[in-house]
Amino acid sequence: MTQKEWPFKPTDFAGEQFIDFLIEQRALRFGEFTLKSGIKSPFFINIGDIHSGSGYRTLGQVLAQKIHAVFPQTTVLYGPPYKGISIVTATAVAYYELYQKNLQTFYSRKEIKQHGEGGVFVGYQPGADDHVLIIDDVLTTGGTKLEAIELLKNHFRTAIEGILVTVDRRTQNQQTALPGVRLESIINLQDIIQYLKRKNDNRFELLEKFYMGA
Repeated sequence: MTQKEWPFKPTDFAGEQFIDFLIEQRALRFGEFTLKSGIKSPFFINIGDIHSGSGYRTLGQVLAQKIHAVFPQTTVLYGPPYKGISIVTATAVAYYELYQKNLQTFYSRKEIKQHGEGGVFVGYQPGADDHVLIIDDVLTTGGTKLEAIELLKNHFRTAIEGILVTVDRRTQNQQTALPGVRLESIINLQDIIQYLKRKNDNRFELLEKFYMGA
């Protein structure tokens, strides 16, 4: 099947079109899934299921548009391992394509490399004048994002512009703040619920119960 070419406009980065795209890519699925925490979930998000050139081009464009609108001071993109690595690469390429501005990129290793160039980080090394934006696939509790912030603060004297994820899948009971850091997402769980409602898809009831913690 030929994949649809998604003509996203700058005003389209939050809404039905992006959810349609995730479903087409099988990055958003509905059913019964067991999460890492052991909790049963009626939906599953895996941005790693986007694996084609056209898919990454679309994802990068959507994130680039969001950055341009919400985080215009950004100079550097940081991608936590492992999914964040390919996401920041796609986003940087799309940002240059759309706005003719280079955003630098870097990522960290989960284990320190003891040979070759060594070290924890790969790519650009941010300085005091940079504004770093953390980009990742999803947000569940915020714990790993706090770890990323601490990692960057411990290694670099640079401003953390904020955190941008594709999907904020936190439930009502997980709405914990990330102190001092602006958090943005392309869509959240409530957006998916409202999408199913507009489609007259009764699965919205399962997601609504999940969101409420029922």
